[in-house]
Amino acid sequence: MTAKTFVDTHPLRGAFLANRLDRLADLISGQGEVLLQDLCIEIPPRAVSVFLLIGERGEISAAEIAGLLDQPHQLATQRIDLLIEAGVIERMPDPDDGRRKILKLTAKGRRQHLNVRLRLEDTARVFAALFEEIGCDLNECAERAADALTRRSLMERVATLDE
Repeated sequence: MTAKTFVDTHPLRGAFLANRLDRLADLISGQGEVLLQDLCIEIPPRAVSVFLLIGERGEISAAEIAGLLDQPHQLATQRIDLLIEAGVIERMPDPDDGRRKILKLTAKGRRQHLNVRLRLEDTARVFAALFEEIGCDLNECAERAADALTRRSLMERVATLDE
């Protein structure tokens, strides 16, 4: 994020944290796509967690995925649809509940699952080194920030500024 945008140089840049984090997420996602393509993995980077979860669980519903990943059902469904389009997962009726659909890896998905796990292991090691380089574990910081904002919202914090 060395490119300086309006918000990067603005005196109120501290208020634009979400913008800067979105750009960082986009940068990581774009570079993650290159990492996946390097191993001929045809999975969109932002759907990797859904793919991994399906591969590890064997069979799972969209609602279960949304709950386990703490994502809105609509977002989980969008990522599921991308994986179906890529031909790595399939949606089937649940034999025990006609209203429920289950998701599982296709043969192509099973072949790619091991490569995804190996690439994720490498990526986790790279992030550990990156966090050491920058002196901050972004995963821990993000978790602590989310917990703090859950305990006390931005609105509550703004309301107490003049106290």
